[in-house]
Amino acid sequence: MDLEKTSRRELCILTAVAAALNEHDYAQLTIENIASRAGVGKSTIYRWWKHKSDLVLDCFKLHTASVFELDFSQSLSFNLQQQLIKLASALQHPIGRAVLAVMAQNREAATEFFKQYLLPRREQTRELIALAIARGEIAADYPFELMLDTLYAPIHYQIIFFNTVPDQRYIENLVHLVLAPIQLPKATADE
Repeated sequence: MDLEKTSRRELCILTAVAAALNEHDYAQLTIENIASRAGVGKSTIYRWWKHKSDLVLDCFKLHTASVFELDFSQSLSFNLQQQLIKLASALQHPIGRAVLAVMAQNREAATEFFKQYLLPRREQTRELIALAIARGEIAADYPFELMLDTLYAPIHYQIIFFNTVPDQRYIENLVHLVLAPIQLPKATADE
């Protein structure tokens, strides 16, 4: 879904999804309830979305449209901390919880969500990593894909298993722990 080209009716439907998820979890979400809240027929919803999982994923995209923007003028550490704090908050929200449920239950939807939404954001983070290498912030020889997985997995783990949103201190420590082996001394970065 291209959020810039989203019609008013589609936005109304996605707003109805968000409202429903504020009252019920994903398992209780129904197309009938969404249609009723949005004041449209079920056929209108099915014109744009095949399944309620598609609605939830588009609702998450809308909810987080500008949340994960990177600031390329800041350090890699700063950006990763900000991104993880925002991710934790987004996943703790009822819409984020529904996305986690969709991804656990619907492999096809999870794959599409990864390709359309998560992969472009991961690519931006790779660009930030390349910039950090060029700036002399970090060493170039490192398994960066593994590093990214290592950063994001604890956020999901804390939310899914402990029902806890990692706080800023937790995230700062996580980023420091993961970046410590590759951070270059300040003197090297300034030369």
